[in-house]
Amino acid sequence: MLSNILEDKASKRIYVTKLCTQDLPHIIEYLDDISSKNGATKIIVKVPTKYSPFFNQYNYQLEAYIPAYFADQTDVLFMCKYTQKERQQAEKHYLGLLQNMCNTLPSTCTKSLNQALHLRELCNTDIPNMISVFKQVFETYPFPIFETDFLQQSMLDGTRYFGVFEANKLVAISSAECDAENKNAEMTDFAVLPSHRGMCLASHLLIEMEHALRKDKYVTVYTIARLQCMPMNKTFYNAQYQYTGTLIQNTQISGSIQSMNVWYKRL
Repeated sequence: MLSNILEDKASKRIYVTKLCTQDLPHIIEYLDDISSKNGATKIIVKVPTKYSPFFNQYNYQLEAYIPAYFADQTDVLFMCKYTQKERQQAEKHYLGLLQNMCNTLPSTCTKSLNQALHLRELCNTDIPNMISVFKQVFETYPFPIFETDFLQQSMLDGTRYFGVFEANKLVAISSAECDAENKNAEMTDFAVLPSHRGMCLASHLLIEMEHALRKDKYVTVYTIARLQCMPMNKTFYNAQYQYTGTLIQNTQISGSIQSMNVWYKRL
């Protein structure tokens, strides 16, 4: 198969992050096969809109989407299939909180960045400090952000990391996973030390990343945020991102498999 297929055993899922259309329709049977072999109970595929009928025929359902994801301005759909009914239940309490939030008017964080703090783009020499912050914030994570080699390679592959410092101490991180070909980026890896929460640092990081991407003529930015983490969802809602759906019981993060909300914005 030419598609990019992630076998995420911690999340008990198969995730096709990039679908090569030359693999259609054979990839559908192939995904079923590897799912049954490794015990995955969810298959998720990022599908260009015009190819969604292939997946509809095999009991895939749409859970979220990102408009203007590709260079030709077409959308990508998150098409999902479950092999276990129990996995199809989202966290109802948090869905209610999300709906209540979306029924309110967005607000703008009025807190300016504290004069004792400064924000800049991160580089290779920051990696040891990045790992320290990630370990303090996340019990588990769907990607190996606690490993030096992974962070180095991600930087080489185009992911841009940003950080907030107090003196020489890194206290908050975020990243933009950049798709230079399609001019989109995932705004992700937000981690703020408990001692520095409530200071709008995630908002300041998001604004800085958007500014950097606009300079490079990126068109679409998006995030996949934990349903249970309402402050992070509120950060994107207040920044004028649009909610397009929830990926149910999708990702192993912070010690459990959680549902994830998709938000997007045109720059």
